[in-house]
Amino acid sequence: MQKIAQRAKAAQRQANRRLQKDKDHIERGKAYQRRTEAQRVRQYNSSLIVDARKNRQEDWALGPLAPRRDVGDKADSYGSVPIFNFQLPDKNPNVRPKWFHIAEYDRVVVVRGRDKGKIGIVNEVNKEKVTVQVRDMNMADINVPAWMQSERNMASLSPLAINIPLFDVRLIYPLPDPKSGAFRDVIIEQLVCVDRKWDRVKKEYDAGQRMIPGTDTLIPWPDTLPPEYEDYEADTLRISVEEETFRPYLLERPMPASVIDELRNKYSRFRTRHDWEYEQKKEAETARGEKRKELSKAMRTPLQELRDVRAKEKALNEKDLSNEQLARIGEVIEQERTRAMGAVKEMA
Repeated sequence: MQKIAQRAKAAQRQANRRLQKDKDHIERGKAYQRRTEAQRVRQYNSSLIVDARKNRQEDWALGPLAPRRDVGDKADSYGSVPIFNFQLPDKNPNVRPKWFHIAEYDRVVVVRGRDKGKIGIVNEVNKEKVTVQVRDMNMADINVPAWMQSERNMASLSPLAINIPLFDVRLIYPLPDPKSGAFRDVIIEQLVCVDRKWDRVKKEYDAGQRMIPGTDTLIPWPDTLPPEYEDYEADTLRISVEEETFRPYLLERPMPASVIDELRNKYSRFRTRHDWEYEQKKEAETARGEKRKELSKAMRTPLQELRDVRAKEKALNEKDLSNEQLARIGEVIEQERTRAMGAVKEMA
């Protein structure tokens, strides 16, 4: 049984190393995908800027003879953004903020971009891209390809809201005026997190509370609206879903033993729990091995037996010295020491 347990632990360690290696490989793949996506978006935006400057110079040079560019293939898509290029790429997890001070349904003001100074409500917070989507802000005509129009029931040109970087918006919240006491909207430049606790269920920290640094003013999180669902005739009734159909008992198994073996793989090398019959079988094998070792010790050659007899005789002949013998040995040692000291003095 000890060998089985050791093999199971070794296999588990090997599986953990393989799993960690696979995770590292996946993370490197994601990092490569983020870099390539960011590079593609930068190249596309740079090409748009180069083309716009070139067209502006051409229009200024030709004047009334400047050509129209919203013709041909671009008759319906001129000035639009392709659907694969209108979103920002994902940020590196190492530079993402660990705590987001803006949530859905917050009122924010845009402080940078073409919608600078406008106030809107946040519809979505994207933690991977570190962006927010503000209602009716940063709108653009998105060019949808033909194969996607039928699948998603979208028009060839669909106005969509492009996400705004998180640090390009500021939270707006009504606070009382210190003098008059009347509530007025205030732009909050910075917020800090307080009372953040570990959530054991989600295995992460909760949102905590928002507070203005340097004060004791807490900014509550916005109330989230419940999602709206549409009922259909084919939906299962709630009473049927909540009906209790299984009642566990201590005298009966929740499922047959054969099903349990199928779920946990009876012949897996990582298995740590075994049937009683299997354990008895392994213990019997261990006992037979020990018995075989004892039997091999009993089967001895004449030379081995002679060596054992001589060792026993030697042990019997070895006796402790008596007090008289020890005293005599001490006298001899003292005489030799006195003789040696006398010889040393004569030489000196």
